[in-house]
Amino acid sequence: MDKAFCEWWLGRVRPYRDVVPEKLAAEREAVRRQQEFNENYASFLNQAVLPAVDEVVKILHRNRIIHRVSAWGNQLSLRIHLAWRWGELVIAQSHDDAVTFDHHIVTEGERRGEDSVEDHTHTYDLRDALPATLAEQELQFFLGRIAQDLVETEPPPEIPPGEQPPE
Repeated sequence: MDKAFCEWWLGRVRPYRDVVPEKLAAEREAVRRQQEFNENYASFLNQAVLPAVDEVVKILHRNRIIHRVSAWGNQLSLRIHLAWRWGELVIAQSHDDAVTFDHHIVTEGERRGEDSVEDHTHTYDLRDALPATLAEQELQFFLGRIAQDLVETEPPPEIPPGEQPPE
């Protein structure tokens, strides 16, 4: 760093470097709690989420369903592409003390009218360990939302006023 800048900066902050012990204790406690939340998230991710996502990916691969799994930072994303619908599930430690499952379902094309997006967010507290079944429930919810409304039945025939439907 630039020496002149460092001297200027140190001259400004040195008088304020003494911090009361209570403030430092509160900071240490916050760091300790954050580590506990991080451990709960890592445990949930490694013992529940990753095995469940791995199982879903195997099913998708075996059935030649186009999908992508990616990770960045503390986020894991599963994206599935179908003919006119795609969905993405993003799992992340969204706050210091919470894990979030963001469900994005996008329907495209004229067949369904205008393009539409359905978003669902489920957030769970990391103060305590989360059950492994939660990951499977969230994945099933996501897969269910993608599959919903994919099958369209033929519309019922129009019946002119005063006529009876055929039997």
